[in-house]
Amino acid sequence: MTTENQPPLSALAMSLALARGEVTPAALLDEALTRVARANDALGAFVHVDAEGAARAAAEAGARQAAGARRGPLDGVPVAVKDNLWVAGMPAHWGSRMWVDFAPPCDDIPVERLRAAGAVILGKTNTPEFALSGRTDSPLHGPSRNPWDVSLTPGGSSGGSVAAVAAGMVPLALTTDAGGSTRLPASYTGLYGLRPSNGRIARRYGFPPMGIDFQAVGAVARSLEDLEMAYRLLAGPDPRDPFSSRLPAASAARRPRIGWFARLAGELVHPEVEAAVQECAAVLQAAGYDIVPRAAPYDVALVRKVWSALSSAGAARAAEMHPDRWRTEASAAIAATAARGLALTAVDYVRALDGLAEIRTGVADAWGDVDVFLCPSAASPAWPIGDEFPAEIGGAPGHAGAQNAFATWVNAIGHPGLNVPARPHANGLPLGVQLVGRFGGEEDLFELAGSLGSGAAWKPAEFPPW
Repeated sequence: MTTENQPPLSALAMSLALARGEVTPAALLDEALTRVARANDALGAFVHVDAEGAARAAAEAGARQAAGARRGPLDGVPVAVKDNLWVAGMPAHWGSRMWVDFAPPCDDIPVERLRAAGAVILGKTNTPEFALSGRTDSPLHGPSRNPWDVSLTPGGSSGGSVAAVAAGMVPLALTTDAGGSTRLPASYTGLYGLRPSNGRIARRYGFPPMGIDFQAVGAVARSLEDLEMAYRLLAGPDPRDPFSSRLPAASAARRPRIGWFARLAGELVHPEVEAAVQECAAVLQAAGYDIVPRAAPYDVALVRKVWSALSSAGAARAAEMHPDRWRTEASAAIAATAARGLALTAVDYVRALDGLAEIRTGVADAWGDVDVFLCPSAASPAWPIGDEFPAEIGGAPGHAGAQNAFATWVNAIGHPGLNVPARPHANGLPLGVQLVGRFGGEEDLFELAGSLGSGAAWKPAEFPPW
């Protein structure tokens, strides 16, 4: 067990200690609750803690442990779930006053899998309204803050999940990612964060999507081993999600070929982010991978145009679920987005779908002879919590779309993307790089992330003590 002055255990370390009988699920839960009590008021990570339900789950896991019948590596390990995902018995506020009294009738499939594996679900983590913002500041629950510096945002929309994991409250948390909402917050907080291929983590129940199939359920962890352990549990088809059965079989063992780019024409990138990508390319080359410079395989302006239309329509559809309330209860940003969506015509929407088809065929044509792209996750490190977006990036004025210039194209094509912590910024803040694979290519991403972790000359900064 750890103490206030010691770092928290990883999920893997917890699992091994449980398997050896060195600790009980109840003891792990007690420590998680202690860490939440110590840090949550400052960080705004959790918006609901189910201490009673978690205690029941820990007791059941303890009985299995005593009987030598643990269900697997996550049996008895405390985890968290982002508030826009359905967990039966817990509220799902979606960051919105309009859902303040909502409690879902069932678990979504990833949550079912956590329960079936014996994981102890501690509670729900903060998200902005409709999970539709690059920072996490909900009108219902207020902001989440970055554990590295509480004056900074942890990003969005999975800011509560990354704050909980980076601060050591739990070793793992579920996230979602429709435009970068797992990978960007992970890059700002020094975590590994996976947005899997569409359908890789099956789902069935939940809130309506903001942008058709842009969103996938993902996960964040402090270590690659923990993230991969969670992925092995969560991934796989389910007949309730027909798309989950359409993924290609895992590719034969071979060394993936990598294309890399560190900037986009006309886009802002912090010089240290650009340098981090170049350094990671050099590490992979030194490890024997075939790595070549390539142009970005997408048109960022088209991606933004399509995402703006689809997300505006999605926000309007969600707001109209409460037609008499949303104009007065929604945040100003969501109200404006919903109003834009209501102003779209059917022709506008079909044109957005045409644009999405153009993005997908364009990326397929431009992908070329590589298996994985290496590029930035976010354009800069974390920024002040009171600002909607960074005021400047690398000395140039920032703008609302700058941070996800390297992220949302992955959602548009439905491919997997993995944030990997890189050499920290000179000021000590985390930076991340992104690995983007072919559809169904998560195994390549895990392999390359492992090579980056073992071959880098730098070491990630130590997590701040909480």
